[in-house]
Amino acid sequence: MRRIAFLIAVLCALVVFPAAAQGNEVTITAPLATTTVSGTVEVTGTVNLPNIMSYFLEVSPFSLDPATGTWTPVTLPSNTAVTNGVIAQWNTTIVADGVYSLRLTVALTDGTSQQILVAPVRVANAGAPAQPNPETVAPAEPDAPVLEPRPDIVNRLPINVGGQMDTMDEDVATTIGAAGLTWMKFQIRYINGDASLLDVARDRINFAHRNGFEILLSIPGDLFELRAIGIETYAPLYADFLAQIAVMNPGAIQVWNEQNIDREWPAELISGANYMRILQPAYEQIKAANPDVMVVTGAPAPTGFFGGCGAGGCDDNVYYEQMAAAGAADYFDCLGVHYNEGILPPTARGGDPRGEYPTRYLPLMIQRAEFPFQVRGTPKPICFTELGYLTGDGYPQLPAPFAWAAGNSIQEHADWLRGAVEYAASQTDAEVELLIIFNVNYDRFVDDDPQGGFAIIRPDGSCPACDAIATLQQPAA
Repeated sequence: MRRIAFLIAVLCALVVFPAAAQGNEVTITAPLATTTVSGTVEVTGTVNLPNIMSYFLEVSPFSLDPATGTWTPVTLPSNTAVTNGVIAQWNTTIVADGVYSLRLTVALTDGTSQQILVAPVRVANAGAPAQPNPETVAPAEPDAPVLEPRPDIVNRLPINVGGQMDTMDEDVATTIGAAGLTWMKFQIRYINGDASLLDVARDRINFAHRNGFEILLSIPGDLFELRAIGIETYAPLYADFLAQIAVMNPGAIQVWNEQNIDREWPAELISGANYMRILQPAYEQIKAANPDVMVVTGAPAPTGFFGGCGAGGCDDNVYYEQMAAAGAADYFDCLGVHYNEGILPPTARGGDPRGEYPTRYLPLMIQRAEFPFQVRGTPKPICFTELGYLTGDGYPQLPAPFAWAAGNSIQEHADWLRGAVEYAASQTDAEVELLIIFNVNYDRFVDDDPQGGFAIIRPDGSCPACDAIATLQQPAA
């Protein structure tokens, strides 16, 4: 489990707030943290000290600890004092697109120096539209984006079933549609100021609708941006982005992903109560934009690693309890749940050779997620936004952390997914609204994460799970 150290001194430097110059100061007022920049950027602020020798700007690939950065100067030194003005012109094309820290260093005649850090700042020049000369060219009115309407879908499986897609593949869409799946899921990470993400979302919505599927868009934010500018500033920006996507009429939007662990959420802010500060405005903005969009909570990573809550995260049952206690039930339509570590049939409630822990059993995961809301009289439907079984069939040896799945055969992979659909449909105490299979067509191992091993489209192009699930379809009326 990856750990991200909390460095308070760095965090204090990450956000630079604009301030009026009042005497001797060094400030940057633009660009601000989480800004996306391109071309030549005016860096504004104040460098107003009595003993300036020189100052310059440099950048480094973003890191929580600036001391570990590789810093590259992006301006020549200057020694001219500036008060609430342009400090320098930064040509962003001299660095590759990516996320950076921007640093202003002021060297003083007494041998000391002062530094101001702004981070993260995203450089995005690739594909940036050319800017016409307004004196010679009248820009054409852009065509309105085309939106495919939601299809009329008849579900023939016992519950709504979908799959998480890696790429927009027409042949794959045909294959899973024949198996009875009626939903697709795509994940898009929100980056503040990156308007191109709206085009990415529109493309995926249109692809799903054009191929006869409803779509769930999972939209986690960026933990570094959240940490840099704080929840109060970040929440309305994120909520506004989700509202813009809601206008495109997807079937559902998931608000973040695995926000109980520090690879997805700032470690020092992990709690169900803090998640509520993101969830509530997101829900309100989505519903204001399009009340027909189903709002799904981020699904906590299923884990007992932290023994409650500890350095780096919270166990999912504790996190669900925190969400319920904070009143989350008023701000979502479906409770996001993950299940991905099974090595026994989906009806099993015990007997796992790794030991008895609830996250290893599908029935207990349902109870674990729903219980805090049931006891408060606020039961909510469940959406499995990732449910998968891992098998190494057709791939090299599974990475050591996933060796527990080495005995899972491709036949079990198919049978257990079919059985999971049947079991989820049979529930009466906790309604399962949607089951998204993780995943459909991933074909890779990333950082020892065997994503391809979960895929229902196998390396040889076959889909045994599709064949198994298809047997659950009811005849067309």
